[in-house]
Amino acid sequence: MIYSVKLAVCSHCSSTDLVKNGKTSYGSQRCLCKKCKKSRVAGFDSSVLDWRALLILRGFRERLSLRGLMRMFGISWKSLYELFNGHVKSLSRHRETVLQFQSGDVLEFDELCSFVGRKNQKRWVWTALSRRTRQIVGWVVGDRSNETFKRLLRKVPLDYLRTRSYSDKWKSYRILLTKKNHKMTGKGEGETSHMERWNCTLRQRMSRFVRKSLAFSKRDRYHQMALKLFIWFYNKEREEILHQH
Repeated sequence: MIYSVKLAVCSHCSSTDLVKNGKTSYGSQRCLCKKCKKSRVAGFDSSVLDWRALLILRGFRERLSLRGLMRMFGISWKSLYELFNGHVKSLSRHRETVLQFQSGDVLEFDELCSFVGRKNQKRWVWTALSRRTRQIVGWVVGDRSNETFKRLLRKVPLDYLRTRSYSDKWKSYRILLTKKNHKMTGKGEGETSHMERWNCTLRQRMSRFVRKSLAFSKRDRYHQMALKLFIWFYNKEREEILHQH
């Protein structure tokens, strides 16, 4: 787990309140410290900033946008991206966060609409949720086609695919899931209520999934990165809750 980020600090007084102030003859960035008024090449001190990086990650999981984090913590976009990119790369595989299948487990499938860049560039988040653990056992981002749903099925552990499952009445479920173990239902029947609650959690805690929001994803890699980080933490939180009980 990475809880540190390289942030520029004044090499004289260790203040982080810096502004760019030209470059040296070697091309290195000079910074002017607003505290001590000295202009020099900034140093980097990550050891005293671990707590700050931890707060940034926690703030991200509580609906703060990336631009909002930049303003709140006074860091550059490059530093923020390096933190998130490094942290996402250090995460274990998604399947390692999924609790082991138990007899009687039930899956719920659903797809949630989002967009990247502008509203006509839709991205559908397909998820499979375990009713017992409330964990996301598989997820993909793509369009609303059968091919995207096939990608989701390949990511779900095999034991979970063999169990009973429920979904809404979207055509992909009817085509690719067997009638023996799967049932398509309406929202009024309550068989996908846990999945609907997960969709609500995602919209409440991630600003880029809020309807009519300005904090949408500008690029696909940011969209994927943000969702992967959130689901990883969400599964870990569910695991801790189950262990406590």
